[in-house]
Amino acid sequence: MMLIEQLLNRLRRNHALEHATINLLSRRHPGARLVGVSGPQGFTLYSSMSAEDIIPVTREALRALKSGEAALAVHENCGTNLVITAVLTTLATLLGLGYTPGGGRTATRDTGRAWWDFLERLPQAILLNAMALVVAIPVARWVQVNVTTSPNVTGLQIVSFFTDRRGGLSRIRVHTRLSRQGLRA
Repeated sequence: MMLIEQLLNRLRRNHALEHATINLLSRRHPGARLVGVSGPQGFTLYSSMSAEDIIPVTREALRALKSGEAALAVHENCGTNLVITAVLTTLATLLGLGYTPGGGRTATRDTGRAWWDFLERLPQAILLNAMALVVAIPVARWVQVNVTTSPNVTGLQIVSFFTDRRGGLSRIRVHTRLSRQGLRA
């Protein structure tokens, strides 16, 4: 397996473990502030909760994923959702306003007519944006399930935790590794 593919697979598994941890914590502590960032070596959580609350739940999240609770790998507030929504609404706006690559307006065009064209197209852009917002939810979920996370955490092991606290927030870094079994899965 190529190195880049290995890194992406590790990232997807760590992202799933991050989401599973956040999902379990959110169920037990509604209103807790939780933000996560994943990478190929693990993930980091920033939270109003203490490390003593988070570390056991992280271990439990790994066990839950290993036992087949794949739904924990998807989280409704994932950054993937924001990116997908931004891309779709940007494309909807460009389409709605009649943007064409290389089709910019020339300096000789009447400014009054350009504004009129813009105002005529604005309702179309708004409608396309509303449609993009509706479509973004299932598309973002599909991207999370199939691209940015993988609940297949076979061979994933938690190696260590690093914790510190600043400004009322805990930072918990979770370092993971894959056993040889996990590299083949």
